[in-house]
Amino acid sequence: REVRKAGGRTGRVSLIKCASEKDVAEALMKGVIDGPLGWLRGRVEELILRISRLRIRPTATFNDSGTLESLSFGPDVAGVNWREVIVDVIRILNDAAQHERTEPVSLILDEFQKAYEISPLLADVFKDLVDETPRVSLVFAGSKRHLMEAMVSDPERGALYNVGSKMYLGKIALKDFVPYLERQAAVGGKAMAGGVAARIYEAAAGIPNDVQLLAFWSFESAPGSGIDDAAVEHAVRAAVGDQREEFEEVFGKLSLTQQRLLKHIAANHTTAVTGSVVQAAIGVSHTSARAAAEVLERAQLIQSQDSAWIVSSGLLREWLSDAYD
Repeated sequence: REVRKAGGRTGRVSLIKCASEKDVAEALMKGVIDGPLGWLRGRVEELILRISRLRIRPTATFNDSGTLESLSFGPDVAGVNWREVIVDVIRILNDAAQHERTEPVSLILDEFQKAYEISPLLADVFKDLVDETPRVSLVFAGSKRHLMEAMVSDPERGALYNVGSKMYLGKIALKDFVPYLERQAAVGGKAMAGGVAARIYEAAAGIPNDVQLLAFWSFESAPGSGIDDAAVEHAVRAAVGDQREEFEEVFGKLSLTQQRLLKHIAANHTTAVTGSVVQAAIGVSHTSARAAAEVLERAQLIQSQDSAWIVSSGLLREWLSDAYD
């Protein structure tokens, strides 16, 4: 909103639902039309002219106000090099920035690690695009840190190594989340007892989606106009129960050493995953503990926070405690 208010043309597209290079091309095209080219709404003919520059022309439908309703490259596209189509899509932005001398043009690609999971070659495509489109700013955002690190921090194999500035987003702080939860509860007509909002935050390990999920269930569980610890306890049980099968599947795929290390971290303040205390507790060597920790970290099951190792998901930590069976 701030960028647009200042005259810039920007937008955001999420790749989380993409499962193929074709999906990525379609998602990007939708994001470009809804975002940086959104100023062309109501000027459908001009917008279609720009789209026609693609080597594979998509089928797009617009409502009466010119807003994009659907876009697809169609089913009969065998043999298409979708990486070239992706290049065409981003070039549309560069053409707009160069020929019209507009304010800065940018596009945020959220959950970008999906592109890497589909094909590591896609990261190379975007590296070339960054070099080719100097008037377009691309923001690559992702929630799987180990995959993003593989692209941006590996000097030998990282396609996006030193391409731009790196920014690490931390969790929303407890001091900011607590008043937000209390305000939202009050808007709904219920008050949170002292410490309840903090209990919700801590039970969810500060993960925004889990915090809001527990807050919602706590609100629904409260019998009267107040949300107390009993409502939070009910909400945690409901949330853990809802994800129990998923937790069982994830845990079952781990080796015994990895399982023991994960349970140890869930139950204890752990500053060193390869320290003598951990080795003695789970009965393995330094090398085995380190290997298990690396697997758990890559799977985003554990993370380092405030000089200690924690289970990344608060709900998984609760399930590991065996108190919710």
